[in-house]
Amino acid sequence: MYDDIVCNIPEGRCSDHTYRLAVYEAGHALTARALGLKLISVKMLPRPPVLTSDKAFANNDWGAFVEMLENRIIELFGGQIAEQHCCGTNTCCSGDIARIDELAKLVAGLSGAEDSEAVMFELEDAAIEIFADQKYRDAIVPIAEFLFHRAETGREVIDGPDIEAELDKHVPVAERKTWLKRVFSFG
Repeated sequence: MYDDIVCNIPEGRCSDHTYRLAVYEAGHALTARALGLKLISVKMLPRPPVLTSDKAFANNDWGAFVEMLENRIIELFGGQIAEQHCCGTNTCCSGDIARIDELAKLVAGLSGAEDSEAVMFELEDAAIEIFADQKYRDAIVPIAEFLFHRAETGREVIDGPDIEAELDKHVPVAERKTWLKRVFSFG
């Protein structure tokens, strides 16, 4: 059934699982930065970081909830995009696609979109656009190095302020760019 799936084997530095995980987490962190989301922490496991949006959403309304879900999907794509960019593979068979698919179905249902795949592809395009910006691509490796060195010293959880300070060196907080043209809106 799955004979046609080909998983590239990472080579060089990316063959080190911890380094590849650091690249993946750097992609999540950079995407969160691009979306204007604040990091609370990153756990050096194949999981997205904890963001302020995970703890509360603006005005506790459904529209803000849908936006939070959209941002999470974009951010989930960020880990895969960074890993593909730096390592030539996105650790095929990771759980992000299943999470993305499930969240896209929720967004489609809540926003009245007819097709959850259209939601997913629109949000993937937003993530791709973030990494089309050279400063975000250039920041993947330095952020990954920072996370890798922390992980190598035994730090499984890296505090948000430490990551935010490192992000500031490479992609300073600027005016928030709208990466997603709000096609899907709650209403």
